[in-house]
Amino acid sequence: SIRDMAGPSSSIKRAIDQGLVDGPRIWPSGAMISQTGGHGDFRMPYEVPAVTGAPLSRSEVLNMGAIADSPDEVRKKTREQLMLGASQIKLAAGGGVASLYDPLDVSQFSEAEIRAAVEAAENWGTYVTVHAYTPRAIRTAIAAGVKSIEHGQLMDEPTARLIAEKGVWLNLQAFLDNEFANPFPEGSPQRAKQLQMFTGTDNAFNLARKYRVKLAWGTDILLDPRLTDRPGAILATMTRWFTPAEALRIATSSNAELLQLSGPRSPYPGKLGVVAEGALADLLLVDGNPLEDIGLIADPAKNFVVIMKDGKIYKDATQ
Repeated sequence: SIRDMAGPSSSIKRAIDQGLVDGPRIWPSGAMISQTGGHGDFRMPYEVPAVTGAPLSRSEVLNMGAIADSPDEVRKKTREQLMLGASQIKLAAGGGVASLYDPLDVSQFSEAEIRAAVEAAENWGTYVTVHAYTPRAIRTAIAAGVKSIEHGQLMDEPTARLIAEKGVWLNLQAFLDNEFANPFPEGSPQRAKQLQMFTGTDNAFNLARKYRVKLAWGTDILLDPRLTDRPGAILATMTRWFTPAEALRIATSSNAELLQLSGPRSPYPGKLGVVAEGALADLLLVDGNPLEDIGLIADPAKNFVVIMKDGKIYKDATQ
């Protein structure tokens, strides 16, 4: 199961759900809602300024991003994504690495704007999560009522304490300058922002451990198809901060708990992340003990003997 955190995933989700292709369950967020010039503003310079009644930009047509600049506009864009089937809503609350225009340190959206999204999402029985790295962006989002923070590498100790006190989820990725980094070209603004973000990863994980923050796990894989078969290897790097058992628990039962925040908007009813009667029958049989050698999950083709989803076996190498 995966939570898609922005973009046009509805078609592939529908194909998987109908059994046309094999794939995971997808909890879609729809377009990332962004302020003008924010992390989710993928427009080209020639598409600015926006003119009332003008055609949507290519990124908006593809439902990658949705631009909003007031509480009313945020509320409308949130309702549109819910109408299109989003199981949760994602806002860009601060600067991003890959985005073209915004510095990493800027905060995006006011508390009132984020609260408008929260109110609209809660009315549909679901929640808002935000892209945010910095203390200011995170704290503004928490004050507005969001339930989850994506990233958070540049948070400070008071912010980590606040996240824990409010019971907010933190989806903190193991971003390091290594083979999984998907580096941007040297000398580019994106590479400079990426290196700045990398410097906070160790501190953020240590703070999350110290304050027992509710952690989820994700890869943030995008742009590079070569990384799409490496989630297991990326998860194995979590032993830099956690035991194998802790890392596996974050990626399984903790992630399942976060997915359940979608409540009635969850596209897949049933218990997830547990082995129990009546639960969704998802099982992996591993050749070896990942509690002793988490590196086993880095090569699923070799080490995953059985793969089961919803009680259906997709791989059986026991014969």
